[in-house]
Amino acid sequence: MKRLIACVSLVTAATTAATVLAPAKPADAAGHHGKPVAQAKCRVAPADEYFGKLKMSILGIRNTIKDQGLKVDYQPDKAETTFNAIALTEDAIHDWEHKYPCDSWLPGTIYALEHYYAKIHTSDGVRHVHATYAWLRRDFPRARMMQVAMRENSTASAIPPAGAAVVTTGGVPAASPAP
Repeated sequence: MKRLIACVSLVTAATTAATVLAPAKPADAAGHHGKPVAQAKCRVAPADEYFGKLKMSILGIRNTIKDQGLKVDYQPDKAETTFNAIALTEDAIHDWEHKYPCDSWLPGTIYALEHYYAKIHTSDGVRHVHATYAWLRRDFPRARMMQVAMRENSTASAIPPAGAAVVTTGGVPAASPAP
């Protein structure tokens, strides 16, 4: 008796799943004017796929942004030396976005790139903040980090914030000027 109930349950579940997961009818795929609507290819990039000129993985991209950001935090006077690594990382992000346009990790990674650029208080840093924010706003306008990205974009400055330690030669922080 238990086997019969189990078989009936399995058949019912399979029938229900087949009904729920049935493919859409061709009439449903047409737009308001009878034109077919293209389905977006939404796939997530696998961790073992490589992007850009350096063939970086998605984890390598995120780690490079984080590492270069830490380098800028600890040696702000050497911020310009991080631009080459970040330029190649940005190339990898563009390649990643081209192949996987709706990957859910992309908005956060582009925001991390903008956050990195916001740490560089030069005209190049400010220019990159604005360009990266425009990229994020254009491609991912509904991303949850847009408010923070917009704030960083509006406060980007070539002048270091007040109270920031000025690093001198030798990596020893100099005293901040008195207000």
